[in-house]
Amino acid sequence: MKQLAALTVSSLWPMMGELGPLRTPSQRFSFAVESVTPERVKVQAGQTGLVILKVAFEAALEYLHANDHHAGNPCVIESDNDHEEAGPLCKASRQLPSGRYGQRNITYVLPILEQLGVVGISPKRPTSVWLTNRPMAVVTDCQPRKKQLIDSTHPGLLTPNQLAFANHLVELWGGAPGSFEHRYKTSKHHSWNPWKERAQGDDWWCLTLAQAAEHYSWPEKLAPEDFASIASRLRQALAANDHIAAQTACEDVFNWGGVARREDDASLMWVKAQAAAKTLCRSILTAVELLRPECTASLKAFDGKNLLMNSAMTKIYAAADPDNIIIYDGRVGAALGLLARLWLSENGLRVVPADLAFRWGPNTKTANNKTETRDPSRDKFEFVSLYKASTLAANQTEYWAGLVRITNRILQEVRSVLAAQGRVVTLLKLERALFMIGYDVR
Repeated sequence: MKQLAALTVSSLWPMMGELGPLRTPSQRFSFAVESVTPERVKVQAGQTGLVILKVAFEAALEYLHANDHHAGNPCVIESDNDHEEAGPLCKASRQLPSGRYGQRNITYVLPILEQLGVVGISPKRPTSVWLTNRPMAVVTDCQPRKKQLIDSTHPGLLTPNQLAFANHLVELWGGAPGSFEHRYKTSKHHSWNPWKERAQGDDWWCLTLAQAAEHYSWPEKLAPEDFASIASRLRQALAANDHIAAQTACEDVFNWGGVARREDDASLMWVKAQAAAKTLCRSILTAVELLRPECTASLKAFDGKNLLMNSAMTKIYAAADPDNIIIYDGRVGAALGLLARLWLSENGLRVVPADLAFRWGPNTKTANNKTETRDPSRDKFEFVSLYKASTLAANQTEYWAGLVRITNRILQEVRSVLAAQGRVVTLLKLERALFMIGYDVR
């Protein structure tokens, strides 16, 4: 158990510096990771700083593993400043190599592990925690999930074109300035406020994919209403099979993304109906298993009734498993189409091969502006809209789900190659880069 815990923490350690705002298990206080060294992290909570050794994270995981604290057997946290009054988990994480007890740190250790996807936390008193690395749904032909920093890729599931395109994206991520350039005019929409606050002029631009991610612009709220916090609540609800909490988290995701706004929206109605039938958690987890890059099972369950796939639900599935699944909306599809077209043209090809036929979604039109800005097609390079009926799949929903899974595989390959080069890049960063590029691909 000790070795397993140590390996898990070591695989996640490079991600420590990538974490966003965090909150203690009770949700009462916020904190952040200030700095990371190979053997410790420093967290900052208001004016107070605390150094936490790497072994504290290992001890917490070792205790949860040893006592089989999974979703059906959560562990009450029982934190206390006085180690004699603290529960066994709180004691385990603060015990120093000398055998003495240091300061209480469990209230920081667990939220960090939660954001890394290793544990789930219930803020209801008494606060509790459980391991999330047990598969909650079993789907034929899908391998059980193994939680690690960089998921092992499956080159056999990618075509030669897709592998080559993934390597091209690696080059674009950190290429020399000028190797890639994208620029367009922004609009007056409030989503551009974060960009305009730090940039001069109305143009958005990037010279690399990494810079595109850095130039991300979306009016993100502070925790606990930011996407990371909402997604964490959804994962907690799924692990606890709490359909009401899962419905609330889904609706929060919809509000965050500005989708499923009408009461008669298909996605909103589906979530409510599934929650009422007490099948929402199982359905989302089944969808997640099917969409993970290592899965080879049929996607026929995405039939528009049992499972949905659209610009709203893709956000739910990504929130449920951000390490393996991206939000594939119209903008992300448009960016993939643009990058594929440029790469194909550079390599002397004149048509879009079926294995790189990414689909895009149209921009919102107005009476004064009916220009399509998200169609990456040009000359004989034709990319089809997500909303056009497909002759390659039994239904539109299934085809969209296939695009999501293929893109997950390609981007996981990108992550693995970058990791082999010593560059740790999250799936979220890759998604954000594509999202920003895809606003206008003319």
